Amino acid sequence: MLIAALLFLIGLWLIVSNPILGFIPGILLIVAGIVVGVLAMLARGIGAIASLGLSKTCPQCRSRIPSSATVCRFCGYRDG
Repeated sequence: MLIAALLFLIGLWLIVSNPILGFIPGILLIVAGIVVGVLAMLARGIGAIASLGLSKTCPQCRSRIPSSATVCRFCGYRDG
C-alpha cells in the first residue's frame, strides 16, 4: 500500500510541478498507483480467505492455532 500511495503522490507532484511536460507521466503514475493499491487489497483478501481453513481458534484462550493441532500451544487446552 505504501508503494501505491507513493506512486499516486509522485504522479500528483509531476502534474502540479510541470503541467505541460508532467501531465502524461503524472497520469500514468496515478493510474499505476491505483492499480497497485487495488491488487494489494485483493491479495490481502485472498490471503485471509486462504488461511481460514488452515487455522482454528482455541476455545479457551481464543488464539489462532493450526487446524490439525489437538493441543493449544499457548494455553495447553486439549481437544476432547
